[in-house]
Formats: sequence, C-alpha cells, structure tokens
Amino acid sequence: MNNLATAPPGSAGSPRGVPDCGTSDVRAVLDALVDADPSSADHDELDELIAAAARLGGWLDVFNVHCARRARELAEAGHGASPTTLLANGGNRSAKEASRIEDRTTALDALATGAVASGARPAADVDDDPFERALLDGRISNGHVDAVADAMRRLDLEATAEFVTHVPELLAAACTERVETFTRRCRALASRIMAAQATSDADELDRQRANSSVRRWVDTITGMHKTLLELDPISDAALWSVVDASLATIVQRNGNAKTPWKRMQVDAFLAAVEPAAARTRTDVSSGTGGDQAGDPGDGAATDSADADALHERRIPEITLLTDLRSLTDGLHEHSICETENGVALPVSTVRRLCCDAEIIPLVLGADGVPLDMGRSVRTATRRQRRALRAMYRTCGHPDCTVAFSDCKAHHVRWWWRDLGPTDIDNLIPLCERHHHLVHEGGWELTMTPDRGTTWTRPDGIVHWTGSTADRIQPPHGQIT
Repeated sequence: MNNLATAPPGSAGSPRGVPDCGTSDVRAVLDALVDADPSSADHDELDELIAAAARLGGWLDVFNVHCARRARELAEAGHGASPTTLLANGGNRSAKEASRIEDRTTALDALATGAVASGARPAADVDDDPFERALLDGRISNGHVDAVADAMRRLDLEATAEFVTHVPELLAAACTERVETFTRRCRALASRIMAAQATSDADELDRQRANSSVRRWVDTITGMHKTLLELDPISDAALWSVVDASLATIVQRNGNAKTPWKRMQVDAFLAAVEPAAARTRTDVSSGTGGDQAGDPGDGAATDSADADALHERRIPEITLLTDLRSLTDGLHEHSICETENGVALPVSTVRRLCCDAEIIPLVLGADGVPLDMGRSVRTATRRQRRALRAMYRTCGHPDCTVAFSDCKAHHVRWWWRDLGPTDIDNLIPLCERHHHLVHEGGWELTMTPDRGTTWTRPDGIVHWTGSTADRIQPPHGQIT
C-alpha cells in the first residue's frame, strides 16, 4: 500500500476561485487512491484509504461550492443560468442534489460572515473561512454543512445573524461529533434563538399545524396507490404511538414469524387508522360475526369486552421528554424538550400538554415503582422502557439510527447465560440487527454503571468505547 501522508495544505500559486488545499496535496492523495487496492486491504489500511478518500471528497465538495458561487455571480450579472441549473446540467445531477450544493454555499457564506463577527478570523483574511477550511481538510463532511443549512432555513435574517455568531463552538462540535448529533445541536440552537426572539415559542408548531396536509395519488408506472401525510410533531407522535402499539401486537401473532417486516408495518398502520373497518373485514371474512361456531356463547358480552380492549389499545400514549429547568424557566444550552424520537417542541406546547397529561417522574421511578426488577421478571416493564426511552432516541449501537420504538430491551449481562437482572442498569435498547450481532454474531457488549459501553468485534478489536445514551448525557467515545 502506498503511504497516504500528504503535504501540508495551502500551497502557494492556486488560481483564484480554486480551493487552495494544495495542488501537490490533492495529487498525492489521488495518486495513492488510484494505486490502492481496497479488496486486499486490512482493517488499518482500509481505514487509511477511507480517510484519504474523505480528504479528496472534501476538496471536490469545496470546489463545487466555488463553482456555485461563480455561477451565482454570473447569473446575477445576467450572463448565465442559475447555480442550481448549471450544477444539475453540467454535473449530471438531480435538481435536488444541485439545490443542496447551492444551499451549502449559502450556509458557508453566512458562516464566513459569522466567523468575522465572532472574531474567529480577521475580516481581511477572506481566504480562510473556518468551516470551509474544515470541509476542505476532511475534518467535517457535507452532512455537517447541511445540518447548518437546514437549521438556518427556519430562521429570519435577524435570527440568522445571531446563529452565525456561534461559529467557534459550532465548528469545534462539528469536528468531533457525528452528523446526527451535530444536527440536533444545530436544531437546538435555532430553537433557542427563535424562542428568545418570538413573542410565543409556539409559533413554529402553529405554523407546522397550519401546513399539515394529506395527499393521495396513483403511481402511473407501478399502479401503486400512495398517500403522503405531512404532520406537525404532536399529531405525528399521536399517530405513530397507535401504529407502534398495533405493530407490537401483530409481531407476536402466531404465523407471522416469516411475514416481511414491511408487510406487518402496513397491516399495523391500517389497523391503527381504521380499527372499525379492520374489525368489519374480519367479521365478514368469517361469516356473520359473533355467532360463528367456536365463538363464546355470549356474543354480546364478548363484543363488549373486545370493544373495551380495542379502545384501551387505541388510546395513544405520546411520550414527551423535558428537563425541569426548561419546563419552568425556558430553553437553555442543555435543554431537552422533544418527542421520544428527538423532534424538538416548543416549551409552551409541552407546558400546555402537561396540564392534561399524566406526568411520570422517570428519575424518581414512576410513582415510586422501582425500575429494578432483579430476576423476578425477564422482560423489561413498561416503566423501564419509558426510562430507557428518556435516555435513548435510537438503538444503543453507536452507528445505528433505528428508532427506539423499533428496538428491544437487551440484557447486557444475559438473563439466562449470565443470570443478569432485569434492572435499568443492565438494559439497553437494541434493534433486531444489533441484537442478532450480540446474541449470534459473536460481538461482545459490556456496560458500566454510568452507561459507558464497549462494543468488541468477534476478532477481539474494540469497535467503540463510550456512551451511546444520546439524550440524558452528551454522547462521547470513539471508534477504534
């Protein structure tokens, strides 16, 4: 394998408008990648190649940004097409992808202005914008820039000016955090700024509710009927709490072991949104309803009991998480105010919902019920899952984004093999794939009392050490 060490960036002589990461640097990386053979690389060599490819990709990303800037200048002077059109046609890209490049350009321009305002760089140093330099060097990715662009899209001019003054801490975070974590950080900063400037921090939710919609159409190629729902966070949480409850019931039914997961999701959605229709279809398919052979004798009583059980299952349980300081004093730097899947909510909305909600103090162990069950039960209780949900948005594997609602509570010290207790300190949410890796795939998972996890591959190499609880405490750790 060739040595991928490269010359320091910033070689003199680059043409104006071409990202100056050093011509010799780019050529050295490109030559090494051209001569490399990933199919024969070991783990360390492959890691080195991926890092080099990211460096070269960063150079190309910034090059596209410079092209977009120049295209914008030409279009404004009446000498060319818009950046999106030029990037799409010339680069053989979709309009969406080309528009994304233009959005990144706008975000980087705003961050450059913020770098001057915050003192991160002198006003005269026009060729050293910190975020652009970090992208060029491969220290951050397009995903980090997209997170900034998406967050700023929600802001007006005054709020944007405030947002970009936070360049130093945003850049420091982007260089150390995964894209998902950094995206949440940018959204939270935008929410705090809007809350400080708005007369009511519920304005955003009201806007989302006003823009909620349902669309139906038929795909003329496949003939499939499609429905698109655009919902505000509260309505979406209410809908999917019922869908998830239906899915949990369907998964446990006999005969569904080999049913595709997507089919069960569709069945759960239909059962959730039209329980009466689903019940009618079942009755029709079996004949005349409750008077069938094999049904209990008192059909009316059975129907009543079934209706009560159905009603109980259909009551949506919406889980909102917040900290006491945010609830009483408003948003702060470490606020938690969101749905269980990490969608931010206005504090005023959560306060209003709390007036009619059952508030469960998870830290204290809901209503005094202990969260530690020892070995008296094997499966996690509902209240233990609530406690886990307060700590995890997703699967407890560091690379996984599967939602918590689609995960199972895994005993880190196995219940049957290690005699591990069903205590909250021994439980972590895992999706089906990573549950399989731990049980049948040879991976080893350990966890300390402060929820620091160590994931060890079957070959004995430590893949990750650090916390994967992404809500109660900031995620930390590193992949090795």
